[in-house]
Amino acid sequence: MLEEIIYSNKDDFEIIKELKNEIKKYTQNLENEAQGKQFFIKYTKKMDEFITIVFKFVLKKMFGYYRPNINSLPITLTAMGSYGRVQLSLYSDIDIMIVYKDLEGYNTKEIIENFITLLWDLGLQIGHRVHKIDELFNVANTDIMIKTPILESRFIYGSKYLWVEIQNEIKKIRLHNQKEFVLTRYKMLQENHKKYPLSMEPNIKNGFGGMRDANTLFWIAKAIYGIDNNAELIGIIYDETDYKEYRNALEFIFRVRTHLHIITKSHKDVVLLDYQREIALKLGYTDTPRLKAERQFIKDLLKSLWTINRFTSIYIKKLLRPFLYNQKNISKNIRIAKNYYTCEDKIYINWHNKDMMKDSFKIFLENSFKTYDVSLVNLFHHQKADITKKQLKDLFKKEHIYPIIKALYKANKLHLIIPAFEKVLYLAQFDGYHQYPVDIHSIKTLYNIENIKFQNIQKVYNKLDETNKQILKIVALFHDLGKGRKEDHHIVGEKLIASFMKELKFKDKEIKIAKRLVRYHTTMSNIAQREDIDNDKILLNFANIVKNKLHLDMLYILTYADMDAVSDGLFNSFKENLITTLYKNTLEVIENKELILLSNKRARKEKQLLKNKIFLSLPKLWQKKVLNSPSTQLFLKNNSEEIAKIAKKMYEVDKYDFMIESNPLRIEIIKKGLNFNLGYFLAKLSYLPLRHIAIYKVDDVKYFKMEFEKDYEDEWSIKEIIDKSFKTDEFIFNNPDLKSNEFTIDCNHSKNYLSLKLQTTDKKGIIAYIMQVMDKHNIDVEDIKISVQKNIVRDILIINKNSGFCEKKDLILGEFK
Repeated sequence: MLEEIIYSNKDDFEIIKELKNEIKKYTQNLENEAQGKQFFIKYTKKMDEFITIVFKFVLKKMFGYYRPNINSLPITLTAMGSYGRVQLSLYSDIDIMIVYKDLEGYNTKEIIENFITLLWDLGLQIGHRVHKIDELFNVANTDIMIKTPILESRFIYGSKYLWVEIQNEIKKIRLHNQKEFVLTRYKMLQENHKKYPLSMEPNIKNGFGGMRDANTLFWIAKAIYGIDNNAELIGIIYDETDYKEYRNALEFIFRVRTHLHIITKSHKDVVLLDYQREIALKLGYTDTPRLKAERQFIKDLLKSLWTINRFTSIYIKKLLRPFLYNQKNISKNIRIAKNYYTCEDKIYINWHNKDMMKDSFKIFLENSFKTYDVSLVNLFHHQKADITKKQLKDLFKKEHIYPIIKALYKANKLHLIIPAFEKVLYLAQFDGYHQYPVDIHSIKTLYNIENIKFQNIQKVYNKLDETNKQILKIVALFHDLGKGRKEDHHIVGEKLIASFMKELKFKDKEIKIAKRLVRYHTTMSNIAQREDIDNDKILLNFANIVKNKLHLDMLYILTYADMDAVSDGLFNSFKENLITTLYKNTLEVIENKELILLSNKRARKEKQLLKNKIFLSLPKLWQKKVLNSPSTQLFLKNNSEEIAKIAKKMYEVDKYDFMIESNPLRIEIIKKGLNFNLGYFLAKLSYLPLRHIAIYKVDDVKYFKMEFEKDYEDEWSIKEIIDKSFKTDEFIFNNPDLKSNEFTIDCNHSKNYLSLKLQTTDKKGIIAYIMQVMDKHNIDVEDIKISVQKNIVRDILIINKNSGFCEKKDLILGEFK
């Protein structure tokens, strides 16, 4: 059909128009052909056909009936990149390389220029390189990003004589600096995994387990063996069963990517939540009573990514062995057993190891290591999941069990060792809070138990005995395994951990501790972030839940590990301070319930202040004013040293002063007598994640402390806003759609304070508007805690009763819709 068009008697303009229509008609009818590798093959062949016919048309235009034999014309068209690998996707650039010889008697440059211009005119998304044959070697070795696509060049059309010369050049390129090439590609893959870690919205091209993993395996194998397809290494590097599993997973990724491109009508590689249902339905998934179609789809997608990563990481490392290790340099003193080695706390396994799993576990239980080489994953992957119950129980006694658990998971054997894990394998959590699926989150929680970042928490962990550390590690792994079922996951998790520990013959009292920790594993986090953690009732209720110091210690550590496993960077010093304050306050309640009364806590702090050097250095009159301050929160939220420092700053201020810390952002403002427009200040910073405000008053001096969740380096802009906040008397900030029925008032929160709670969807300017309303009605807010989870805001304001809020509550709430 296309041949007929270019050799018809029509003029060139008509021929080009028909070719353009043919290309457009083809690309508009691709949706029904979106079926993975087969689509890529058909699409690639069609592009080959279009490019070939365009080149033939150019030759016809230039030579007419006197066109030379194609093999005699010193020009060869080759495909590169995904086009060269026959993995060309919709909306991807069609990368070609034109290689030629500049011989006298051939107008090769003019032919090439006309050819490229016509490709663009026809609307093809062409990326191109043009090189003389004798410059290929030097060009390829200037940059790995040039060398890689040249290595995978594929013949499209042109001189086959020249193609033979090109292949000879490619062989030279392949063998030159081979070690540097394969190690650089391996390093680039590792950097990609850090940049695009596995998540519930995965990048299926450049991310963990994506197409780039498969490409890297091919590039390294190509450089070493000169293969044209990974299948050529079956029986040499890997067996057919492993390869088939890998290819099936890769085929699934191909199908997903094609549908993603069709749905978005663009070259996108991140499978966002917005696209997942439509892709699932196109792939034939249907809703079930337990899981929606998109949940089933993302589970299979995550499984495929893990399968690809397991296969490629094992066999890339296997291919790289000669470049990474010199057998002569391996000292005998790093061998812990035959075929088992440790070096710098990392375990390595001989690739030919055929031990049974229970024999391997004997060695693992007797030796310590903190990380693992992928050779351990290879060992587990090819072993039958068969260890004794005693070995499994003893595993949790080890100081570092994360490397074994993670390697078992990566080898797809963890759910066979711990059956309760099977239901949560690759189970996504679309709650707007968790970054990782349930299985990865659970394993990360275990990792955090063994790698605590905060000194306060580490001290508490160090004091636990071996049995309680063992229990805590089991709880870390099990705390969310009840998810994905109709019943509350806390209750299901209780049952699962009880069954598991009974099977391992734990004592009843030990099982009881574990059950309680799983049942209440979110309680401490919720209270710390959403409640007034200095309030009598809150602390007494929480103390009644934890019962004793041991339970509190273990829940404190578990809460940290769980929160820090939710998302990278989510748990910071601010959140650590929240749960540590709740821990310390609750510990006081458990040890002496009389101390819980606010009046008693304040009286204790006042006595401590009278022994503090900084406080005693202040004038007697100012000491008296501090001790008589109506701001009881000053005494509840701070220790005596902190109170003394704040009192000193308040005494020394002339008109106003401020302090700014950047990591994370923390702002202190002290003002004497002047009007400070807090609503304006907060409105201007509403783009930053504010998490806490404290406001203390001594005489005519006010102290403001604002704590934010993230770092912020632009101190100059904050200083400018602070200055303007003292000069701006009137600033009207509109209600960000807050409604009166979203507030809950407790006028009996404590003897001196009432609480105002807000639950609403997250939006900018919430606190700015609330404080504008409070200032308007002369309400003294002393403390504000802001919590945002799953796009839901849960704020609590602590208000001094003497400001008359409860008497004016109807009037104040009338300010909201």
